[in-house]
Amino acid sequence: MILIDIGNTHYHIYKDGEIKHLKKIGKFNEKIYYISVNEKKEKEFLKLNPDAINLKPLVKFNTEYKNLGIDRIMACKSVRTGTVIDAGSAITIDSMKEGEHLGGIIMPGLYSFKEAFIKISNNLKIKYTNDFDIKKLPRNTNEALLYGSIGALIRVISQLQPPYIFTGGDGKYLSQFIISKYDEELIFKGMILTIKEQYENSAS
Repeated sequence: MILIDIGNTHYHIYKDGEIKHLKKIGKFNEKIYYISVNEKKEKEFLKLNPDAINLKPLVKFNTEYKNLGIDRIMACKSVRTGTVIDAGSAITIDSMKEGEHLGGIIMPGLYSFKEAFIKISNNLKIKYTNDFDIKKLPRNTNEALLYGSIGALIRVISQLQPPYIFTGGDGKYLSQFIISKYDEELIFKGMILTIKEQYENSAS
């Protein structure tokens, strides 16, 4: 069985506990379950893998949030209580309490912050480092830029329900700035739960 998360920039592929991130997709000879947030990439994928099963129509998730992305749903599905931060092209922050999705926030991703600062001035070239201390007021330009991006993000997260669980391409980097954990497989765990629920419903 192969699980595929079709994102805006990559195809994220999960098989036998390993994750690969590919720009282009090929044909698979195994059973495939997938989710997608990119219609164009999904069409390209289905041309090669027409029997792949889309999990979006099958998922059950308790939320009043309208048009919540399927990637966010899957990331939250295996978290009963806490805050899920998916740090990719955009950064999404979702709050869960006893299995209910309370709501969420969308912020620019780190690359978007970097590009936005450069558009303001060529002197605002941010360098993402590991020695940034959010508890100290910045004393140079790079620290000020870090505080305006990472600092703003962490301030928002810290107001929400712990524990804090990061996932996504920049999740591991961001997780060091607040007491939290990083789980690269979070979306795939939600997909596996959805498949198990579907199997249990079919068997009953």
